[in-house]
Amino acid sequence: MKKIREAAQQILRGSRSSRFLESLGIEPKRFWLLVDLFETLSDRGETLDQLGLNGVALRTMALWYAVASAFIGILLVAARPALTFYASSFLVLSAFLLFTVLLSEVGNSLVNPVEGLVLAHQPVNGATYTAAKLLHLAYVVFFVTMGTNTIPAFLGLFLKGARWYYPVFHLAVALGSGVVAALLCCALWGWLMRFVRVRRLKAAGQLAGVLPFLGLMLWMPVRLWFARSQIALWQPLQSEFRWAWGVAAAGAAIVIVVLGIRSLSADYLIRVSAMMHSGSHRSGPPRKPRTGEFVASVFGGQPARAGFAFVCRLTRRDFQFRRQMLVFVLISLTQTVRLMAEGWRTDPFSGRFTVVHLLPHVLGFWLVAICSVLAYGSDFKSAWIFLLAPARAFGGFAHGVWAALWLQVIAVPHGVLFLVLAWSWGVPHAGLFIAYSIAVSSTYLALELRLIEGVPFTSQVDAAHNPIQGPIMFMGGLAGSVAVALQYFLVFPSPWVVAMVTALVGAAAYFLTRGSITALEAAFRYHLGILSAESGALYREINI
Repeated sequence: MKKIREAAQQILRGSRSSRFLESLGIEPKRFWLLVDLFETLSDRGETLDQLGLNGVALRTMALWYAVASAFIGILLVAARPALTFYASSFLVLSAFLLFTVLLSEVGNSLVNPVEGLVLAHQPVNGATYTAAKLLHLAYVVFFVTMGTNTIPAFLGLFLKGARWYYPVFHLAVALGSGVVAALLCCALWGWLMRFVRVRRLKAAGQLAGVLPFLGLMLWMPVRLWFARSQIALWQPLQSEFRWAWGVAAAGAAIVIVVLGIRSLSADYLIRVSAMMHSGSHRSGPPRKPRTGEFVASVFGGQPARAGFAFVCRLTRRDFQFRRQMLVFVLISLTQTVRLMAEGWRTDPFSGRFTVVHLLPHVLGFWLVAICSVLAYGSDFKSAWIFLLAPARAFGGFAHGVWAALWLQVIAVPHGVLFLVLAWSWGVPHAGLFIAYSIAVSSTYLALELRLIEGVPFTSQVDAAHNPIQGPIMFMGGLAGSVAVALQYFLVFPSPWVVAMVTALVGAAAYFLTRGSITALEAAFRYHLGILSAESGALYREINI
C-alpha cells in the first residue's frame, strides 16, 4: 500500500496537478506537507482509527470482500443471468459498501479532528486542510472497489455476450461509481456543516452513517408504494420530455454535489475547537442516580459504583463507541421489536416455534458486539488517570462494569417483557420463560466479558479490528442458531425440563461470571501495566 501511495503522489505532484489544486482554492505546498504529516502520524500509529491510513485494515477488508464477491460471482455465473444484470449487481453491491464505509470515514475525519485542533493556529485555509484530510478516501475507494469487483470482473467472461475486454470495462465503471459515491458522501457532509449547528454535528454525522442501512430496510416498502401509485404513468410519453427530465435531474445533482463540497471546506478550521468541545458540559446540577447506590451496596462498594457509572455514561457520550454501535443498535433493535410484536402472543410451551425463542440468543448477540468494542474510545490518552487508583479498587470496578451491562441489556428488557408476556401467557409460563432467558443471556455475558481487552474506553480505536468483527459475529450467529435448534427440540417440549435446564444454566452462569470478572480485573491490571511501562519509557535515568 505504501508503494501505491508513493507512485500516486509522484504523479499528482506535477505542475498540472498543482494548477488544478490552485483552481480549487487549495495551496499545493501546504497540501502536500499536510499529506506527509498525516502519513507520518499513520506510520507512528497515531491514526489507526482512520481506515484509509491503515494498510492492514484496508488489505484485510479487501480480502474479505474479495472472498465474498467471488462466492457470489460463482453462484451468479452458474445461474447464467444477463450480462447487464450481472454487472449491475456488483456495481450496486460495491456502491452500497462504499456508502456504508465512506459516510463513517468522512465523519470520523471531520467531526473528531484532533489534528485540526493542533493546526488551527497555522496559516492553512479550510480547503487545503480538508482536501489533505480526505485524501485517504481515495485509498478506501480503490481497495473496496477492487476487492469487490476484481474476481467477478474476470468471472463475467464466462457469460454469454462478454467480450475479451469486459474485465477492464467492469473495473473502470466500478471505479467511476466509487468516485461518485465518495463525492456524494463529501457533499452530504458539506450540507450538514452548512445547516447543522456545530455542537450537533457529531450526532448528525452518526445518524448520517445509518442512511445506507435505512435505505436498504425501506427499499421494498418504497418500491411497493411506487408500484401501487403508478407514478410511471404520470410521466410524459414523448422521449424528448424524458431526456429533458433526465438532463435536469443530472444537472441538479451536479449542482448539489458541487455546492456541498464547496461548503465542506468553508472556514472549517474556525469551527474545529467548537467541534472538539461540543457536548462536553451539561446544564443544570449533576444528578446522583439511585441505581449507583444499589450497585455500590450489592456488587462491591464505591469502586463498583464508579465502574457502573463510568460505563453507563460513556456508552451514551463517547464518540467512537456511538460511531461503531449506532448502526448495529438501530437496525437490530427495530428488527427485534418488529419480530417480537408479530410473535409474542404465541406461548413457547405450546409446541410451536415462535420468535420469542430467539430472545436470549439475540441479547447474547448484542452483548458480543458491545463487549468487542467496549475497550475503545475517543479520549484514550486520558487512561493515565486510572494509574492513580489503588490496585485493590479494580476488583470492584470490574463488578461495576459487569453490573452496567447486565442491568441495562438483560435485567431491564426482561423486566419490561415479563409484564407484557404475563398478560398473554399467564404468570407461571411467563415467569419460567423469563427465568430461562435471564440464565442463558447471563451465560452469554459471562463468556463475552473476556472479549474486553482493557479498561473500557481507554484504548485507541484500530480500524483493523473492524474486519475481524465480521467473522466473530458470523461464528456467534452460527453457534446461536445451533443453540436455538437444540433448545426447541430438547428443552421446550416440557416445562419441567425448562425448569431443570434453567437451574443448571443459572448455576453455570454464576460460576462463569465469577471467573470472567476475575479475568476482567486481570485484563485491567495488564492494560494499565503496559501504559505504565510506556510512560516510564519516556524518561531516562541519568547517573551523576
